[in-house]
Amino acid sequence: MQCSECRSESVPFQVSDEVASYAPGGGEAAAICTACLHVQPAETAPASADLTQVSEAFPADEAAAVDMALVVGLLSSLALNRTKIEELLERVEERGVDPMLVLEELEADSHLQPSVAIGRRRRQLEQLLG
Repeated sequence: MQCSECRSESVPFQVSDEVASYAPGGGEAAAICTACLHVQPAETAPASADLTQVSEAFPADEAAAVDMALVVGLLSSLALNRTKIEELLERVEERGVDPMLVLEELEADSHLQPSVAIGRRRRQLEQLLG
């Protein structure tokens, strides 16, 4: 699947019913771009997805990785998506993953060219949640 923003490859992933409302289009599948990290709706997704194909920063735990991909997709507007982001970050923490560290590592990944300033958003999140 191709990214609608930059035309790079995207990795599709399944979205559980619990977080489908956080996914673009509210569907059961989404895809994250391997270059700009844009998250978009997908028609289908494999039964399991390895989001470390996008970046090693994503957790090995698939559920936490999906939640973090959804967070990245919501970062474009902290004001509109604050509650959703907070809920997803809490889910990631419950799985034993530090979501702020994931965002820091995504920011540092030289293979990525995020469409959103992840470092700035991470600092804003820390202030909001602090």
